[in-house]
Amino acid sequence: MKKRYLYSAVVSSLLFIILVLFLNFNIFISIILVAVTYLGGIFLFKEKDVRKYDPNIIMHYCYLISKIDNYTNLVKNKKLCKDIKDVSTKAERIIIMLEQKPDKVTQIYDGFDYFLPFTIRILEQYVSLEQVEKKNKAEIKFIDEINETLDYIEKEIDKMLENMNYTKMLDINASIEVFRKHSDKLEQKILNREEGK
Repeated sequence: MKKRYLYSAVVSSLLFIILVLFLNFNIFISIILVAVTYLGGIFLFKEKDVRKYDPNIIMHYCYLISKIDNYTNLVKNKKLCKDIKDVSTKAERIIIMLEQKPDKVTQIYDGFDYFLPFTIRILEQYVSLEQVEKKNKAEIKFIDEINETLDYIEKEIDKMLENMNYTKMLDINASIEVFRKHSDKLEQKILNREEGK
């Protein structure tokens, strides 16, 4: 949850308690005032969600990118190796571009915070499945889903890279939400496999 929504909710909740319990305001008038306060708070606290260029965060992303890149040595599938290399190379380019355009960090951070750890997670699953000699239908299907998911992640990284050249970025958070809806089943399968170990 973004900080501005949380702060707005806290302020408007406190206002509601003060208006109703201590000042004995009419409940309908209180609800209207609270709603206006909440909406105003979203704009007032907007700066709380602006993330700054931070070398420590950048170093963490570099570490995650190198971890993704290391999977090229572990994965046998050549197409997947190429996709992994493409993702890591493009992510590195975004990091380099951030130094010239630090005003874009909030959306890049939001995208990287989700896509990089998720990519590592699915690649871990892929490597463990690749080592299984006789795969059942479910495992083969799961491998295909991981391939498709990595293709999707590469497209999202492409969008982020492309948007670094625009003065206004597209909404990365909207892309992440769409992706989350489509990847829920894969996430559940990963959890089930991890619990089964």
